[in-house]
Amino acid sequence: MSTAGSTRQGELFESVHKTVTGTIIDVVGQDFYEECEVGLDSTFAEDIELESMEMMEIAERLMVTYDGRVDFVAWFADMELEDIIDLTLGQVIDFIVTSMENTEGAAGSADA
Repeated sequence: MSTAGSTRQGELFESVHKTVTGTIIDVVGQDFYEECEVGLDSTFAEDIELESMEMMEIAERLMVTYDGRVDFVAWFADMELEDIIDLTLGQVIDFIVTSMENTEGAAGSADA
């Protein structure tokens, strides 16, 4: 389930981190987000205290933001409920970064 920790560097990681953070803040509010002291190891259910509807709203917004290049539905389908509950901010960012890299790689090889 985990993606490579090596994705946690560079412009793409920073961009995705900023986008995901902004999306969470849009859903839960700046004050609540800051109260939770969110970091990469923060879980959505326990640390950020998101309800399932809020999590789905965040996932939907991110799928729109990344124009279908990130498929949370397929990713979640491969997980047990406990895995979804224990998801961390870092895991979601890693998944998006990996998805973006794979999409860009596939587009590059199709152009060749």
